[in-house]
Amino acid sequence: MNQLSPHVYWLPPDSRTDRPVLGAVCGTRATLLVDAGNSPAHAGLLLAEIARLRLPPPTYLVLTHWHWDHVFGAQTLNLPTIASLETRRIVTHMAQLDWSDKALDRRVADGSEIDFCRTMIKAELPDRSQLVIKPPEIGFEGQIELDLGGVTCQIVHVAGDHSADSSVVYIMEDRVLFLGDCLCEDLYSGPRSYTTQNFLPLIERILSFKADFFLEGHAPEPESRQTLLAELAKYQLIGREVERSGPDRARLLAAVLVRLGHPVNEEELEIVESYLAGLKKQNISS
Repeated sequence: MNQLSPHVYWLPPDSRTDRPVLGAVCGTRATLLVDAGNSPAHAGLLLAEIARLRLPPPTYLVLTHWHWDHVFGAQTLNLPTIASLETRRIVTHMAQLDWSDKALDRRVADGSEIDFCRTMIKAELPDRSQLVIKPPEIGFEGQIELDLGGVTCQIVHVAGDHSADSSVVYIMEDRVLFLGDCLCEDLYSGPRSYTTQNFLPLIERILSFKADFFLEGHAPEPESRQTLLAELAKYQLIGREVERSGPDRARLLAAVLVRLGHPVNEEELEIVESYLAGLKKQNISS
């Protein structure tokens, strides 16, 4: 576990079984944990690191969204848990599901689960016979603010393509923002995709926080504001060209080339393809 600022600590992700970043925000009266991890073992590692660093014992847990890798460790942490009303609704439903191999395979076959998550769940938790999913007790709409003693945490529902229930956690005094996975693509409905109607407003919302450092759910290191601004500027530029050019790929690539002032590289091409995939999904749904 690493210390980022006076009150904020973070546990790095592990891509081998899709373990996300976990966090701890320590005040003089309470400690807030950010996300529960993807298994009892992952949550146990977080608790062991908190004990090793002699941090104050955890008081509350917040879930940034419903995806399995952020919620499966909640029962092990056994804390009063905060989440958006939609996150609470979905996790409550998840708690009633069968998580055996056969049930997972059925859900992948019917499209309610994706193969990547099935593979990672089986890798992280080969035996799920004792898995208990703990729904959040505390639900909020819009945002909620916690005073931990000398440090204030704003938990804000921001939505996005990755998951409509996504929330972020802003530590005001330290100017740190836990993003969860809100800036990731939609993974659950066909090819990875962004929609301009969801993603461009989300970018503006994220940049409205006066944060100096950002912790993304599966990024190996925190990002500075300058780094994130440069990264998101490409998504904004390409997204605006998508709104102007529509689904014509050749026209879009030509317009993006002019706006960028250089040939489109592999990363930029992936952004283009993600937006185009989003346009196709929008057209199908309409």
